[in-house]
Amino acid sequence: MDFDPLSFFEAEKPKKSDLENDISGSRHIPISKQSENINCENFDNEKVDIDTTVQLQVLDLPVILSNIPYSIMTTLLKLFQPEQVKNFGNISEKPTMPSKFDNNDKDQELNEFLFSKSIDIQQLDKLSQFLNHDVESILTLTQLPRIDHSGLTSFLTKIISYPFINYSEEERDKIYDLASHVMTANSAPALKGDTTRVVEIEGLEKDILLYEPALTEDKVGNITWGASLYLAQQIANKNLNTSVWLPKDPQKMEIPILELGAGTGLVTIVLGMLGYKTVSTDLPEIIDNLEKNIELNQLECTKTKLDEQVNVINDPLIHITSLDWRSPNSFLKKTSCENGYKIVLLSDPVYSPAHPYWVRDAVNAVISKSLDAKVVFMIGRRDRFQDVRDCVWNLMIEIGLTLIHSDIVDGFDDYGVLQYDYKVFGWCS
Repeated sequence: MDFDPLSFFEAEKPKKSDLENDISGSRHIPISKQSENINCENFDNEKVDIDTTVQLQVLDLPVILSNIPYSIMTTLLKLFQPEQVKNFGNISEKPTMPSKFDNNDKDQELNEFLFSKSIDIQQLDKLSQFLNHDVESILTLTQLPRIDHSGLTSFLTKIISYPFINYSEEERDKIYDLASHVMTANSAPALKGDTTRVVEIEGLEKDILLYEPALTEDKVGNITWGASLYLAQQIANKNLNTSVWLPKDPQKMEIPILELGAGTGLVTIVLGMLGYKTVSTDLPEIIDNLEKNIELNQLECTKTKLDEQVNVINDPLIHITSLDWRSPNSFLKKTSCENGYKIVLLSDPVYSPAHPYWVRDAVNAVISKSLDAKVVFMIGRRDRFQDVRDCVWNLMIEIGLTLIHSDIVDGFDDYGVLQYDYKVFGWCS
């Protein structure tokens, strides 16, 4: 969420006795402590809102010493944890908090905000007393990762290197882990640890939750890539482009939809929410997390192992199984769908020169030869992979498919603005 936590509070109206002129020892000058040259009589006739809140800086943080209570340190570090953003953090799409609400709403929103940080109001009050700043000013610390990233990183580095001999071993480990998490979570997306992404898609009644383990080189399928979001949006919106390949009534479909390279399961989950039976596939090391995400979103699913045979047509809503694109020929027999699948979906399936050929072999092995069969792609238009994408399109033509729809979708991913190729292929009639 991208909002100012100070919107939880209203500025207090000043009293004449509060006006002081001795501010020489303060690094910050709140409006309410300006010179007594102010004509105080004006306050008797006018309503003037004075905001005493100050934006705290890294210099306002405590010096790292062993006398900092463990509870204070944990509360402080939790305030630095990044806000949970929806989709891929497009700033224009982040909801903003209303600037004013009544006291009940204010308390509720503050409690929800603190709950998201795993902090309660008592812990916040104790931190306020320890740092000798009001609660409103303490909440400005949540902005430090954005306004002084390098300064905060230096502060966190000192925490990680400090011995904290007055803490227990368990407390030290928790402080080090929390400081490390805050440091990496406010850095590049690829450095983040385990996280749960919230995805909001117009047309769906509820948000989707996707658990993503820490990114490793050999498990990029455990990360939600932008192409899956924009393919999922096409499915949920059921616009004219989608009608080219997706039947409006899922109950009339005899054969499930097949997703190749389902990853964290976003596309499969959206299909499931809309009632479409789906066979969701990926590599053996990816499908455990895929299953976890489908269950996290309370959808019915079954999972079979690599060599286990199953009749997916008679299965529940979603069936999860592994499929290696390098050896796809036994897949139809394995899933008791020997005439092939009429809808095959792929999102961001290629990121090396070998992948287009694997995609060709997999598609050719699983696609139905029925004239109404379709293969649907959503692939990010990354400059360095243009040759790889072009190779995919050429190989689809090579196996006899025809391009029946092509569009460019504007979007985002974790790394910024990105356009996507949205293409649908089918057999020549």
